[in-house]
Amino acid sequence: MGLPFQNPVTGESVYYRQNNSIQHPLWTVANAGNTQLTNRVFGNANISYAVNDNINLMYVFGFDTYSENNSNYSNRGGKTGSVANQSGQYETWNNTNTINNHKITLTGSYDLSDDFDLNFTVGGETRRDVYDRSGVASTGQQVFGVLRHFNFAAQNEIQYFQERNIAGLFGQADLGFQDMAYLTLAARKYWVSNLTQDNRSITYPSASISFLPSKAFDFIRESSAINFLKVRAGYGTSASFTTGYPVANTLLLNTQRFNPGGADVVVNTTSRVLGNPNLKPERLDELEFGLEGSFFDNRVRLDASIYKRITKDLVINRPLDAASGYDITRTNVGEIENDGIEIDLTYDIFRNAGDGFNWTANVNWSTSEAIVTDLGLDTDIAVFAGFSNRGNAAIAGESLGTMIGTAIARDDNGNFRVNGAGSYVIQNGNNIIGDANPDFTMNVSNQISYKNFSLGFLFNWIQGGDMYSQTIQTLLGRGVVSQEGVDRANSFILPGVNPAGETNNMQINNSQYYFSNVLYGPDEMGVYDATVFRLQELALGYSLPDSMLSKTPFGSLSVTLSANNLWFYTPNMPKNTNFDPNVAGLGVGNGRGFEYLNGPSSRRYGLSVKASF
Repeated sequence: MGLPFQNPVTGESVYYRQNNSIQHPLWTVANAGNTQLTNRVFGNANISYAVNDNINLMYVFGFDTYSENNSNYSNRGGKTGSVANQSGQYETWNNTNTINNHKITLTGSYDLSDDFDLNFTVGGETRRDVYDRSGVASTGQQVFGVLRHFNFAAQNEIQYFQERNIAGLFGQADLGFQDMAYLTLAARKYWVSNLTQDNRSITYPSASISFLPSKAFDFIRESSAINFLKVRAGYGTSASFTTGYPVANTLLLNTQRFNPGGADVVVNTTSRVLGNPNLKPERLDELEFGLEGSFFDNRVRLDASIYKRITKDLVINRPLDAASGYDITRTNVGEIENDGIEIDLTYDIFRNAGDGFNWTANVNWSTSEAIVTDLGLDTDIAVFAGFSNRGNAAIAGESLGTMIGTAIARDDNGNFRVNGAGSYVIQNGNNIIGDANPDFTMNVSNQISYKNFSLGFLFNWIQGGDMYSQTIQTLLGRGVVSQEGVDRANSFILPGVNPAGETNNMQINNSQYYFSNVLYGPDEMGVYDATVFRLQELALGYSLPDSMLSKTPFGSLSVTLSANNLWFYTPNMPKNTNFDPNVAGLGVGNGRGFEYLNGPSSRRYGLSVKASF
């Protein structure tokens, strides 16, 4: 019985970004910026006890915490925009997230006969997540450039707290036959603290089988072309639990609510989020068939799979009519089917022992399509990201990445409709304007080494997927960049039919074309194909030879120069915009395919030194 303490405890400091100014086409924020500093500490300890030669008991404790110190400011002097931006604002806050995990497992291993062996695991675990945000938000800057809270006229709290406890039981049994066929059965049952009594527990089983033809058949064992071959099939389930307090209506206490009479008053108001006591955990069911193999003296390695994934009760934020007194509620989408294929192929182009020249290439290709098969709600559409009239929506029979917004109105024959002024007729409502999901994604990585030098680079190809971009709309609409093949000095005739149903021949000037159609026209006009080719990573490393380290305290020492996002090419984006679709305009969550004048993607360079003693 021992207590080996693994000590991967680190202190990480990550500098993210700091901007000196933010330029917006509608307003200017003077000397604004934000910073974020993150520190993380994590570790685990375990106690293992051998009950007998076949059974082992183990207890594991895990601890993971990170602390973020954030600051956000804008000096006074903004021309327009919010009152806070014009008067100056300064915010400082800390986010602390802590996870405590306890797990106890009982494992066993038995040889049932000469042909069969059995391994099993049973156990239980608990997990506690605590997230705490605390800080101060100040407005009304007195002296320009002084970023201290005493220099601001009014202060208010930044505060949020949530916790969640999860407890579960699990078990798994593996039955093997002659080291060539395996059957695995498993099940888990978990309880979560932040759902109602009727919905807080979920059970999810799984089963898989695998077979090794490379061990079962003599002609494959004796083959020089096939070194290893495995076929597999599996049915697995898993669950996901929401965070926060989604089942209850909460009360908001504001000690500084402004009274038009000139004094602050204390008020209690209901949250704009409607609690949903019927909310359930998400459940994911997946059926997969796969093939693994290595060939030609293990120079070629293949892993391919095809799968069907069914998500039941996906949790989304559903917008509500403001007349109800609430803005959103968290609810479940009935069922989503995702069909996909993934292929991973590795080839040792050059393979030499020792310090010789080695080159290994890997290609990973995947495609998937998620279709909403059952909305499960009292509506035909549920907008779960973005805005109620422009965002991502769940619609029965459509992709989960469906984008909705205003569109160009069309007649019964599908022709664009042009109004009497020569601009497109805008069709309001939740029209489908795109699909943010790509057709496929492919990554090609290469690892090259010679003696003590190493070189690695990764190419990325994302084919298809739509993106709505206000950056492109603004650049083109305001004439910041020229549109390829378009002379802005000429007049324009929009393709389509006029109110009389005849081919449109109304000429409009460049101001009307770009402002009334490109910039402030139908959302559909701002949607583009987001295909992108990218040199994602490049790294060059050197490891000092042992002869140079023999008289030093180092066991090994290496230096690596790295770069990220060095080059990209978007063939279907408007030329001259230099727009990178690798942005997330809707923040963290399920939303994708929308960009709202976000900052451009960054090119990063780094230097790392690794040493052992």
